Amino acid sequence: MSLTATAIATLLSGYKNEILKKLNDIKDEVDYLIDNGLKQYVVNLSDKYGRTKTFLYRDTPVDFYDIYYPLSVKNERTILDVDDINKLFSKGDFITILGNAGSGKSMLVKHIFLSCLKRGSTIPIVIEWRSLNSFVGTIEEYVKNIIFDNKLSKNEKICERILECGSFLFLFDGFDELSCSDKDGRIVELNKFIDKYYLNQFLITSRPGAQAESLLRFENYFVQALNMKQIKEFIHLQLELVGDMDLETKIIKEISKMKNSSYRSYLSNPLLLSMFLLTYRDYPELPKSKSKFYFNVFYTLCIKHDSITKGGGFVHDKKTKLQNEDFEEILMWFSYMSFFDEKYEFDLEYLREKLLFIKKHLKYNVSIDDLIYDLTVSISIIIIDGATYTFPHRSLQEYFTACLIRKQKEESKKKIYEVKFSHKMYMRNDNDNFWSLCEELDKYCFNKYYIVPSINSFIMLCSKGSLAECLIKLFNISIIKLGKDKDSKVSGYTLNDRYRCLFNYIPNAGKLYLQIVNVIRTACMENINQGDLEEKRFDSYDDINEKMNIILTPGLEHLSEQLFDVIVKDRDRRVEEMRNDEFRSNMMLDFC
Repeated sequence: MSLTATAIATLLSGYKNEILKKLNDIKDEVDYLIDNGLKQYVVNLSDKYGRTKTFLYRDTPVDFYDIYYPLSVKNERTILDVDDINKLFSKGDFITILGNAGSGKSMLVKHIFLSCLKRGSTIPIVIEWRSLNSFVGTIEEYVKNIIFDNKLSKNEKICERILECGSFLFLFDGFDELSCSDKDGRIVELNKFIDKYYLNQFLITSRPGAQAESLLRFENYFVQALNMKQIKEFIHLQLELVGDMDLETKIIKEISKMKNSSYRSYLSNPLLLSMFLLTYRDYPELPKSKSKFYFNVFYTLCIKHDSITKGGGFVHDKKTKLQNEDFEEILMWFSYMSFFDEKYEFDLEYLREKLLFIKKHLKYNVSIDDLIYDLTVSISIIIIDGATYTFPHRSLQEYFTACLIRKQKEESKKKIYEVKFSHKMYMRNDNDNFWSLCEELDKYCFNKYYIVPSINSFIMLCSKGSLAECLIKLFNISIIKLGKDKDSKVSGYTLNDRYRCLFNYIPNAGKLYLQIVNVIRTACMENINQGDLEEKRFDSYDDINEKMNIILTPGLEHLSEQLFDVIVKDRDRRVEEMRNDEFRSNMMLDFC
């Protein structure tokens, strides 16, 4: 659904007329900025999103709505089908959409972007958080750059007036891909940007546990898993494009078998369902674990390139002549390096640098150019998108990283879990999918050296005093009101807790954590709304008494006790499983 030049001109004319009703005194400047930078931006994004690549269609873009399956989102009160954007923003202008790896968040952003253009009343602006990782400047400067094509030197004040008109929908995609070292600063910038241009609409997507759910003003919606009816509709939509109805019949028959009912939860995730479609001809049974999905995908790509879209067992020659096991080893090391570098997309220089390092140390006698060709073309495990390189989905990078850790000796695993993981525990934006893969592939060591010690660390911190008070100590809370004039808007607060990823990973703890977050959000808002704070920061334990007065509310102690109990029980369960694993292992060794 990329728009024609005529359609875009008509669309922008409508936007311009609305803005000129408010800014008619600078008509020439509005004409210039919209007809130049903004027009080119809309053209580029319309072309990019109107035809898109997916996991199944990685090489050749397809029309977006030929393969887009509509998703539903849910907040505390209701479920919404995201077909009508007006419904989504009917209760407020600040929306957070949370979903696990592969749930379809980025596809949803594309749909909202294209729907905005079709509706013609709001200008959609997409900001990918990962792009900010390499941007030297503020969020406001970044937005101005992408909208107005860097033509800011003499028009910045005019640009600000246009942004203040409230004609934009800002789509901030992939909050969990924001660099951890930059996150706190970017959150402050985001609050300032929203305060300044509050008449616009704002939407943020993220995996759970990345702190997006804690942002003030934003209503949290969660992407809903596909039910069985939707799974069948999704399969039909994807395979109808290639006209393979026989394959559709076979797949639906397979997933409908009663023996496979326990594995359907995997298929409720659009990414894993797409992987199953890709690999079905080679692996016509439902895998019992998430990691098996990724294994099947890799070997399908190695053996039969694009088995869905090309069919017939089409095979690309591999220039390097490497075996599948060689590619697997290279991908594991590259994924491990880039994952802990927090690199989710790579320029050619970074890709070559890491592959040269791997080639040297693993002693592969291949050309780097040939290796990049094989990774991007022959097996298509890395995708070229303009000047950047990415995995078809970031979860593949997490899978290969977990595979490498599993292959190490226990001493090395201990170091990885205790050093690299412990640092990332407080820093990484999201861990749920990665941790679940580590637990599947390396359960004993993952629990022994990381999860159980992390839980014990939390329990130790909660060993003195009121549980609610101890929990509050773990939150780094700033309550801020910026500006003193009558038109200033509340900036809000930031909330960082050291254990949010752990809470989200432990079954049943995540829901309690969100309830606690909502209690604190409400308390902070009530305090800010009193209007007596110019700036209150709570960045150290010295401020605990003042913090308590603001946040310690009825019900928080009860929720804290529930959370503590759930976490202790989860720790005890893991310890018991580790003991059983040790017992079985020792018993088997005795019989060898």
